[in-house]
Amino acid sequence: MELKHVNFGYQTGKQLITDFTAQVPEGQILTILGPNGAGKSTLLALLDGQLKPSAGQILLAGKPLGDYSLKARAAQIAVVSQQHQLFDDMTVLEAVKIGRRPFHSLLDTVADAEVASFLDQVQLTDYAERSLTSLSGGQQQRVWIAMALAQEPSYLFLDEPTTYLDIRYQGELMVLIKQLQQDQGITVILVLHDINQALQVSDAVWLIKNGTLVKAGSSQDVINEQLLTDVFEMPVRIVDLPDYGRYVIQVPQVVEKA
Repeated sequence: MELKHVNFGYQTGKQLITDFTAQVPEGQILTILGPNGAGKSTLLALLDGQLKPSAGQILLAGKPLGDYSLKARAAQIAVVSQQHQLFDDMTVLEAVKIGRRPFHSLLDTVADAEVASFLDQVQLTDYAERSLTSLSGGQQQRVWIAMALAQEPSYLFLDEPTTYLDIRYQGELMVLIKQLQQDQGITVILVLHDINQALQVSDAVWLIKNGTLVKAGSSQDVINEQLLTDVFEMPVRIVDLPDYGRYVIQVPQVVEKA
């Protein structure tokens, strides 16, 4: 998957993505990083086909993304969004079965056994008959990931997956995403706010600002003090923690007393 000179902007608004050219590293975890309003979620929506470029091309397997039917795209790309509509009477099992829509004309024909492995991958087998609303936020996020995996995609997109989760569930989710990618060899694209979460799981990073690509490369190359300071407009330092590795901290600002 690659973008070639992609531009996007709503007719009544400003340009949100400008001359964006980059290639998605296959079989790796790619994180899109940048400050608020940088265009991260817009870029992800362009990559999954929800939005169409006003100029330029997005190619999937050498073919323009817009040439794929919705069903064909769903067989390649699965998306875990920030917001999900919950149904009080829907069980975990029923929700995950929705991910099998690209392979069935009717959901009623999806057997329980067909989605059993996807529940197992996210450690929710024992919760199959539980209602979605009875689950914690972290457990619900695992349901959405299982639903996405049930599409058997080549690409898994997650838009700020740790939003609304406490620190424990954030950590567990990052470990799960890394493990799933390693086990399945799929390409994962994440939009994250937390730079240290990106350091924890990412093979590659796109650092963006004001809808433009500042730098693309390995997480080790892109996540450096000068680039982060410039893009986020705040001084940062990268320290090495024993048994953990690199960690990004914000340099405390001195507040002058009146």
